[in-house]
This record gives sequence, C-alpha cells and structure tokens, in this order.
Amino acid sequence: MRILFLCLRCPYPPQRGDRIRSYNIIKQLSKRHKITLVFFSESDVDIDAVKELETFCERVESVPFNKYYALSNTAIHCFSRLPLQLHYWYNPKMQRVINNLLSTEKFDLIHAQLFRMGQYVSKANGMAKVLDLCDSLALNLSRRAELDCSPKRFLVKLEEKRVRRYEVEIMKSFDSGTVVAEFDKDYLLKQDTNLNLSVVPMGVDLEYYKPIPEQKELKNPEHVSIKSTEGEIPKTNGNNLLFTGTMNYFPNSDAVTYFCKDIFPLIKERHNDVNFYIVGNHPNEQVRRLAEQNGVIVTGYVEDIRPYFEKASVFVAPLRAGSGIQTKNLEAMAMGTPVVTTSIGAMGLEADLDSDLLIADTPKIFAEKVIHLLENPSHRRDLAHAGRKRVEQSYNWDVLVNRLEQVYAKI
Repeated sequence: MRILFLCLRCPYPPQRGDRIRSYNIIKQLSKRHKITLVFFSESDVDIDAVKELETFCERVESVPFNKYYALSNTAIHCFSRLPLQLHYWYNPKMQRVINNLLSTEKFDLIHAQLFRMGQYVSKANGMAKVLDLCDSLALNLSRRAELDCSPKRFLVKLEEKRVRRYEVEIMKSFDSGTVVAEFDKDYLLKQDTNLNLSVVPMGVDLEYYKPIPEQKELKNPEHVSIKSTEGEIPKTNGNNLLFTGTMNYFPNSDAVTYFCKDIFPLIKERHNDVNFYIVGNHPNEQVRRLAEQNGVIVTGYVEDIRPYFEKASVFVAPLRAGSGIQTKNLEAMAMGTPVVTTSIGAMGLEADLDSDLLIADTPKIFAEKVIHLLENPSHRRDLAHAGRKRVEQSYNWDVLVNRLEQVYAKI
C-alpha cells in the first residue's frame, strides 16, 4: 500500500513517547509499504533528521512550526468549544501541504497520529483513514486536574471537557482508531459505544535496549545538576535509583516531585548512600530545584540513556497522572532493570504484577519495596530476567505492527 503518515513532530530521534511510537511503526511499515511522511519541524535538528527518515520513507515533507502563530491562534480561539490544542497545532501551511499531496498523489490509506494531526484529514473522503490517538488525552487531563494545584488547574479542567467531547467527534470521521491500552479503549467506549477502536500497544526496540555488559561513565551535557555538574554515577556505589522521561510533562514532573518529597526520605533513612537520578529532556524549574535535595541528581538531556539503566539498581516510576502505556517502564524492563511503579504507571501493561515488576501506591509501601530490592540482589535479578522476557514476548515492534496492519486490512 501507499500510506500517507501524518506525525505531529519529527519522529527522529525517537526520544519521547509519541516519537518512539511513530518512528518504529514507520520503520516496520516501510518494509512492506511505501510511506509518505509529513510532520511539523520544530528545529534545525529536525531538518538533519530527514536524511535518516528518507532511508525508509518514499517521501518526507516537513512544515516549520511557528510558535508565535500557534500562541496567537490559540488566544484568538480561547472561547471556542474545540480543544485549545487543536488551535495551537493548526497551521494553514500544513493544511495546504496535505491537501496538495491528496490531490496529486494516489494513497491507499491515511494514518494520522494524535487528533492534532487528525484534524487535517477529518473531512478527507474516498480512502481508508486510521487515527492513532495513542491514549485518551481526556483521561490524562482528568487525572492531572485532580493533582494540579497551580493556577492552570481551571484551564486543565476546561480543556478536559473540550477534549472528552472532541475525541469522540473526530473518531467518527475515521474508519478506525487505535490506542495503546485496553483502559484507554474502555474509557473512550464509555463516551460512545459505536466507536471502532483497536488496541496496538507501545513497543520497545529490543536490539537497542538490552543489558549492557560494559560500565560507562555518564556525562551530563546540560550541567543541570546542582549536586554534580558532571552527572556521573559513582563507580563504587550500587544504590542508584532512576527515573526517565520528558521532564516538563506534568505526569513526569509530578512523579519525581512526589517521590523526592514523600518516598525518597524514607529510603534514605535506611540507605543514606542511595542516589536518585532524574534523567530526561527539558527539566522545568520545579524539577531543577529537586537537585538541592541530598542525593538527587537532575541531568537534563543525555545523548545515550542506556548506561543510566545499566548503573541503576532500581527503576522507580511513581506516577499519579497520565494515561496509556508508560514507555519508560518497557525500556527499563528491556534493559534488565527491576521496576517499582504505581497502579497508574502499570496500567495497560500486559505483565504479571509482582513477577515482572512491583506495584506500590503509598509512599511507605513504595519505599519498602525499593528498600527490599536494594537489599536483595537475587530478587532484583529475578525481576530483571522476568521483565526482559515479558517485553520480548509482548512488546516487540514486529509483532505490534502486524497488529496494526490487521486494522488496516479490516478497513
């Protein structure tokens, strides 16, 4: 088939959830189909990334993202019944590029990732269309509204109502939709039982994310950490905890703040030498301030995240907000790093709780499970082996893209 694939952001390098998903899906699909890729270019790095994408895409088109236009368009439509994110990501140039492709090229199918890109083809007729919502943004926002105490809370609640309505409306203009987890599907079907939805989970690159035999020194390019400007994990200290993610994303910043405030002190009482590494792009001011706490290191962007997994005794994901499958947990499991997370962090995972990863929903129990793993190397090894086996069985991109192709075939 010839597929028009619409991405919100450049899918390379695959360093965050939506990019990881789109990059791996496109790469696998290109083995059997011809892909025309369209996305918003947010930086000069995206332009360089086009060369990589052209190695397996038939055609790559990018439209520069204009932040000032996006903000002004959002402000103009602030009283719209539609989600503000639609207006933020709507650009007439993108619409013209997509319209031109549809009028001059013959495609068999349109695959739009996220409803921000789905809006550009919601009225396109005459060919099969699939909308990959990834997860329910309305569910994500509703959880954030329960935790967010900032002045933004009112806006979050208002946006959640708009998104909840719009997710259902736009799905009706597509032949089929996909989400990453059953609970996202169930949430959307509660809004409208007639939606045609399938589950295609997140995956992990098992060749890239695998236990590393050698021990590498870890450098911190951004010099964010107050405690250690080099951002190196001590070679002799095995008590290292790790969290990864885009750190200006609310569920991630909330998780590490919650951990540092309520959980980490309980662990330090038993193991004063333990360090907590917060690794990921764009740490906001709230996250940066956490580095003032003894034993907390905020690295900012790192070129290669794998050595941090290798050096970590335990991967902690104390998430209280968010939706969909947490890619960070899959990466940790693939790396053979034992995981302690919350019920929300584990939602959607096809895994055996307490065998593949550990679950804890209160600070005391979370701290106890981390301490137990720090003190029991054999249990850490068991979890590491079980976690790796689980992702090999259930989260291989080859298998998952085959499931997506079955969705294509049905429509």
